[in-house]
Amino acid sequence: HEQEFYEALNNINKTSEHLSNTIDDFRNFFSPNKEMNKFYISQLIKKSKDLIKSRFDKFNIKVIENIDDIEILSYQNELFQVILNLFSNSIDVLSSSQIENKIIYIKIYHDENNLYIEFLDNGGGIKDEFINRVFEPYFTTKHKSQGTGIGLYMSKILVDNNLKGTIFVENYKFLYNNIDYKGAKFNILLPINVDKK
Repeated sequence: HEQEFYEALNNINKTSEHLSNTIDDFRNFFSPNKEMNKFYISQLIKKSKDLIKSRFDKFNIKVIENIDDIEILSYQNELFQVILNLFSNSIDVLSSSQIENKIIYIKIYHDENNLYIEFLDNGGGIKDEFINRVFEPYFTTKHKSQGTGIGLYMSKILVDNNLKGTIFVENYKFLYNNIDYKGAKFNILLPINVDKK
């Protein structure tokens, strides 16, 4: 009986944590501190990595960066939310994956007007029947206790509306250290100067 009691408590904890995460998600999403500012993209990636470093360590995930750094004028908080969400999703996928070398790979480059962010992991990708639905509100492939299904939906709205860019996902095969991997690749296109959009 004692064990059942603790399991029930544990479930209550998980559920309330899940709900409070959802509320936080929405609170951040609607918060009015939408300040445009200049920032270096490499610093933003570093900031988001530092925040969740313990989770990378816990699951032995290697983050590889190939960043052609540039200063952009945009909404730093919004982009930070999006990057954090992509990291979080990849960690969730990789933490339950049997792959020995868990990788998140970020490639960032730019031309005169636009910044291109490619964000991929080797977690096996997204099932074909789901791939067109990942940006829908409340769509999640995770167990109810883990995923709100709101993260990618909000990320898309932030990118489309606030950051004046686009985001899409595809399954992608890549070679690393002579090993073939497959995973989901998120592509984000952003204006270097959001003011001009």
